[in-house]
Amino acid sequence: MVNNGILNLELKIVNNIERRKIMINSVKLNNLNGGGNIKDYYKDGNKLDFLVNEDLTAKEIELINQAKDTIHIAKFSFNNPLLANLLVKKAKEGVKVRVVVDPLSSNFSPSEWNLKKYIINYLKQNNVEVAEFPFVPLENKSLENINLKNKNINSSGDLNEIKGDSNLKEYIKYQLMHAKYIVIDAKKAVVSSLNWSNRAFKNIDCGLYVEGPVIDDLEKEFWFLFKRSGGSDYEYTPRAEKVGNSKASVLIADKNFPKDSYRAAVYRAVSNAKKNILISAFVLSDPYLIKLLIEAKNRGVNIKVILDPNKSDTYDNPNYQTAKILKDNKISYRWFKPNSYSDSEFNMLHAKLMIVDDEVIVGSGNFSHKGLDVNHEVGLITNDKNILEKATDFFNNVWKNNTSLEPISLPTPTPNLPIDNPKNPSLVLNYPGS
Repeated sequence: MVNNGILNLELKIVNNIERRKIMINSVKLNNLNGGGNIKDYYKDGNKLDFLVNEDLTAKEIELINQAKDTIHIAKFSFNNPLLANLLVKKAKEGVKVRVVVDPLSSNFSPSEWNLKKYIINYLKQNNVEVAEFPFVPLENKSLENINLKNKNINSSGDLNEIKGDSNLKEYIKYQLMHAKYIVIDAKKAVVSSLNWSNRAFKNIDCGLYVEGPVIDDLEKEFWFLFKRSGGSDYEYTPRAEKVGNSKASVLIADKNFPKDSYRAAVYRAVSNAKKNILISAFVLSDPYLIKLLIEAKNRGVNIKVILDPNKSDTYDNPNYQTAKILKDNKISYRWFKPNSYSDSEFNMLHAKLMIVDDEVIVGSGNFSHKGLDVNHEVGLITNDKNILEKATDFFNNVWKNNTSLEPISLPTPTPNLPIDNPKNPSLVLNYPGS
């Protein structure tokens, strides 16, 4: 039976109500690269590989080392000194290195924030072009707090509750540059959920290595993002060549982007599901997506969802509310079982993976309203059989070996002190070198 609470939420979250009233048949095609049939939004001639954890990191480092011409990077969080050193090394070899970062990532920790400031200035001083995504405050004048099982939806649309005007939650009020990808020599790329922060390498992440014609769209996306973030303009000339037989398409989410293909692809896949839906979710809270999952369940589709249980002093995890809705509607779900690294450090299920019948969606976007409809997010969709097999094996392995029926009880983290002037966060690029 469909949960009435989620139905009541469906069309009240965003200012433009009509966007949520789009018929699914329209979402299926018209919001994906211009219409036509399903073949129109796939580009053929690509080579793909599904990568997880250390293989994902190793592939990114391998590609950077191989770079001859350009290295283009968009990473929500970047404060890893070793990767910064590698980029500086390539810049000194004559490779054009360009990076887009989000100004508010690492906001939660003074030490991480200061390390990020140092790294950004270190890159700039060594001929790496760094552009910073602009602060884009979310318009919330007409957004209302809507009750879901006695929890509020905040102005960003996720189900987590904002308790007062917490300094450490300033980033929730802004559109984020949340993408996580690298493009090498305009011919090869990795699109994933992996940040380049020190704690990120503990987590469970996944992504796709890709080369072929789909790289042209990814490069165009980078130059759009780089220019929007204050970087230099450039007239892009396609250079990618056909190298295989795999089909794929770039997915982009952005509240200011004309073709919100990420959201459309997710909604279309779930609404048309016939047999199976598998979801690995750091966050699953988008009310319309949950409604579509309930409808798919009622059609007889087999659904399995893995939810991350982690909380912190800056983050009230909406997955706990989602789990109640899934349970009420008899949708199978389990909780990721974190590994403990210390009394207060745990890894997270950070992968944002959706497998629907014969299609796989991988990328940076959480399955939340903000992840699908607000932030700048980048992902890939493919119907490659090898990717489908590898992604399914990954999901099944986590489901079997790293989940529990109830969330693991984690110790309450020690709250961090606020960063300097969090009410008026200066752009990282404007900080003097440390």
